[in-house]
Amino acid sequence: MTPLPPPPSESTTPPATSGRTLDYAAGVYDWLSPPMTFWQEARYARRAQEALALRGGEAVLDVGCGTGVLTRRLARALAASGGGAVGLDAAPRMIAVARRKGAGLPNLRFDVAAAERLPYPDSSFGAAVSTFFFHHINAELKLLAFNELYRVMQPGACLAVVDVDVPVNPFGALCGKAGVWLFRQPEIQENLDGVLRNVMKQSAFGGWRSAVTRMGYITLFILEKPRHG
Repeated sequence: MTPLPPPPSESTTPPATSGRTLDYAAGVYDWLSPPMTFWQEARYARRAQEALALRGGEAVLDVGCGTGVLTRRLARALAASGGGAVGLDAAPRMIAVARRKGAGLPNLRFDVAAAERLPYPDSSFGAAVSTFFFHHINAELKLLAFNELYRVMQPGACLAVVDVDVPVNPFGALCGKAGVWLFRQPEIQENLDGVLRNVMKQSAFGGWRSAVTRMGYITLFILEKPRHG
């Protein structure tokens, strides 16, 4: 069993970050998010959890957790084994919603912090996950976040990442372009252009060991921190 790392001290002001946060959408996010993924969000969350292949007893970090839907799912799955989950997001209002919805789960915690400066000691987590977060931050922050994840993960730990990726068919290309136009986010275009893939190769992880693409532009990546070396 891996205990959850101690919580960071919280400031009364949001953490400094040049990444995009969704504080303004905290109250309606759980209503808007499903249609934006064609009602496949729960499926992606389930696939990400399955990809972690949790044995039980792990402390799991959910980066860019939003309102904590997947984080709560992980905490419930780990409750009987003594494991737990920590959700992290730079948007205080998102975390406030997550804490309210997760009240009553003793092995669950939500922290306000930026992914590029994770407030945890080295080797704190037995697994980590991120769903639809990396298209909100630019290439520089992507690299910092992956290196921070590598640092706080234990040797042999697995990281599952679900996000916008290089389109593999016309439908995926159309959806990706629509997202860039609708949300006016160049970071989405970065992912469509392959920047996310390049950053993962440049990071301490050195790449990924498997990738499965759905809907023509949403990919589940599996990364792993080596057990030795």
